[in-house]
Amino acid sequence: MSKDRKRKRGKRRRRRPRRGSDRRQPPETIDEAERRLQDEIQGFAHQGRFREDFERGLARYFGQEVLESRTLSIDETELPGFQEWYFFDYVTSSGETIIDSFARKVGPRLSKMEQELLEKWRQWNRYRLFEVQKVMPGTGVLVEDLLSGETLEVHDRSASRSLTRWQIFLARPLYTDRLHFTGAGIPLPPARKEAVLAYSRQLLADFKAQHPDATLDEFYQQHGVDIYHAMRRIATERPVVITSEGHEIEPSTAYYDVADSEAVFEQLEQTEEFHYAGPSAEDADALHFNWLLRGRSHVPEQPKPESEALELQAAQWTPGPGGPRYRSLGDVTSWQNRLELSCMSRARLEAGKELLETVLGRLIRHRRDKTESMDDFLASEPEEPPVRETIPPAEAEALVKEIFEEQYKQWVDKPIPALGGKTPREAVRDPEGRAQVVEILKSIEYTEEKRREAGEPWFDVNQIRRDLDLPLS
Repeated sequence: MSKDRKRKRGKRRRRRPRRGSDRRQPPETIDEAERRLQDEIQGFAHQGRFREDFERGLARYFGQEVLESRTLSIDETELPGFQEWYFFDYVTSSGETIIDSFARKVGPRLSKMEQELLEKWRQWNRYRLFEVQKVMPGTGVLVEDLLSGETLEVHDRSASRSLTRWQIFLARPLYTDRLHFTGAGIPLPPARKEAVLAYSRQLLADFKAQHPDATLDEFYQQHGVDIYHAMRRIATERPVVITSEGHEIEPSTAYYDVADSEAVFEQLEQTEEFHYAGPSAEDADALHFNWLLRGRSHVPEQPKPESEALELQAAQWTPGPGGPRYRSLGDVTSWQNRLELSCMSRARLEAGKELLETVLGRLIRHRRDKTESMDDFLASEPEEPPVRETIPPAEAEALVKEIFEEQYKQWVDKPIPALGGKTPREAVRDPEGRAQVVEILKSIEYTEEKRREAGEPWFDVNQIRRDLDLPLS
């Protein structure tokens, strides 16, 4: 090889890189920093020295039976919530949380962006009890901390799709480049707010009595898991549901033998109390009658409980929009040789049996009664109950809206047990009653919003607010 060629090759080896071909690493993105930080925390938390802490954490979060059975039988969606709590809230045997230990031992070796993220996470990642004030579709939600009164705008698109205004929500806000939620939150309907808030406020009062100088953040860190357990328990509790007459919902049926089905049909059709609705939607061989609150129909009423009992909205029958409406008390189904009367309470059943036996006399013979629990009744209901199309859909929607408007118009002048027997119109005259009415309207608005989301007829609760001179929602 000639010297000239060696010189040329040497020059090529020493050639400077072309402009723009910088070999340095590109700037770190926040997503990359977040992923690396999560991996670092995971690796740190799963060291063998935390094994006993991990088992104690499992028992604290999921229950002691987890350790006794050595089996973790849970929904996978619960694991992210446990992990966040275990990393950020659980105090290990060393006297500090895993995240604080991580920050002390590993933090100095992290990149600047990772260190900034870590400090934000340590500051924000706590269970907090929220009420959803506003849903911004596709953007996020506006929430209020129910223990501090602080309002936060959380830019979480998934929350905007899954949450409804006035829901109670236990969640962990997390800040990266924006505020969002992490882990799995627990939503409850506004009807459960009083129970959750009463428990949480008492827990906070006891904590402050023992730690007068403690902050709300320290309370959430220590007792957020207790609120979590309380909300899980409250979520599974079935509230007492009552009829319009004040009786507990207990689906009940009376069974009869029939001597002459044609005579039964003629007798029932001639009464004003029983309205013939055509062939049964459940059985083509049966005929269906609505038992209505008119004529001789009567169900004894009893005082409604002042607890969190929910009143089942009574079904209404009407010949059409603008026509009279009557409360539906039950259903009569008639076959060739048998008949059934079905009602939503034992009080209705007894009243219905008395009327039915008066109308039909010897044409029927009572065989037996059956009363179910609400759980058994719901379990036996078909997933998609049959629908009776008696009027066109547009007419039906207009009718439902008409019924809603009339019911809510009556509601403002109806004594409410939760208001101490006052009507909403009377209650709003003093500050305490006004606040109670506002809370009740949140539950009503939540229900109506669920109807709207499902594409069903719904009622604008602002009509009630205008009537009671309350701020519009």
